[in-house]
Amino acid sequence: MIREFIYPIALFRGVYEKILVPVDESELSERTVNHALEMAEKFSSELHVIYVADDRSESHLSKSVSELSLDAPERREIGEQRKQTGKKLIEAVIKRAHERGIDTEHVIIGGNPAEVITEYATKEGMSVIAIGAKGRSAVGKFLLGDVAGKVARHATMPVLLVRPNEN
Repeated sequence: MIREFIYPIALFRGVYEKILVPVDESELSERTVNHALEMAEKFSSELHVIYVADDRSESHLSKSVSELSLDAPERREIGEQRKQTGKKLIEAVIKRAHERGIDTEHVIIGGNPAEVITEYATKEGMSVIAIGAKGRSAVGKFLLGDVAGKVARHATMPVLLVRPNEN
């Protein structure tokens, strides 16, 4: 005999009071945002959207750019471009969230993405982090790093890893 248990969604309200979703320009980020919006709507959660302007990539820039002084106009321009990218991405998510009646908070922070995400999540008391996981090979993780993996290992709250659509 199969029994079906139907739990009213009200029982789960408060389980995920605050959901953190980091955004970037990838398709996987968009997929992750969709999951986070769905969760926030179902659980009446507040959605926190974070964009981390990855300052680690400066070491991957050409030698002439990476050697610029911290106050060089070119370096400031790169930083400003990153902030504008983050602002556009966040505004798009906030618009979608508000259309669904979801309360939001947002922030743009520079730094190492995994560290910034876990520190923000802890400081702000997030209930869960929804983050895209690219599923790189072991060699790719070693060479390029694995933000989602680091977040999953170091976060003190549950982490929802969203995989790319494998179609």
